[in-house]
Amino acid sequence: MAQQDSQSPGRVSEARIAGALLLLTALATAVAVIGRVAADADQATLAESLVSISEARGLYGLGGAARLISGVTLLAAAWYLSRTWIIRERLGTPLVPILLAVSGAFTAVSGACAVLLAVSAPDVASLSVAPPMENSELLRWLTGKIGFAAAGLALIVAARYQWKVGGALRYIAPASLVIGVAMQFIWFDAVTLLHRISGVAFLVWLIAVGGMLFTGRVERLFRRMTAGVS
Repeated sequence: MAQQDSQSPGRVSEARIAGALLLLTALATAVAVIGRVAADADQATLAESLVSISEARGLYGLGGAARLISGVTLLAAAWYLSRTWIIRERLGTPLVPILLAVSGAFTAVSGACAVLLAVSAPDVASLSVAPPMENSELLRWLTGKIGFAAAGLALIVAARYQWKVGGALRYIAPASLVIGVAMQFIWFDAVTLLHRISGVAFLVWLIAVGGMLFTGRVERLFRRMTAGVS
């Protein structure tokens, strides 16, 4: 139990860095949503979506770039989480950062596909749906859903450990479980409203947990737990 106290004075812990990266992920995710919604790219057919994209390349491209950045920052946050003393001493499970890393990787690919669509979408006057665009859109759609679902699984797994450590995390644990389960419905198009609600809830979760990690509150709770059982 000495690992958490072995850091050099003045050294920023991996948990705090992970928290900062989760906050950046939340910011980039918000920009991504704003760009996509403003571009009005969610149409009934791919051809109609490409029309909207071609008319709002800047907004859609901004949304895609922000989504790419959010995937990279989430991937980096997962890496730093995996290196925290909390994970190394098995007080938390490495499955959470692994799932967040998977989510980040797929989200980054989804964002890159959106940027590609913004760049390559033809002008409305000469609009035609070429196979490469169909493939790019399918990859964007699939990787986006996989990334979102993987993040939800990470929340479900994390809920148990949040409840166990107690403190403020015990209040977050039920929300983590509910949000994580709701995020799995991303595969069902019939519940679009639930997708939006779970998306906003996940954004709030990133801010809440990222803030607690960044301020050192999570580490203090785990230290208190280990002190209580020793």
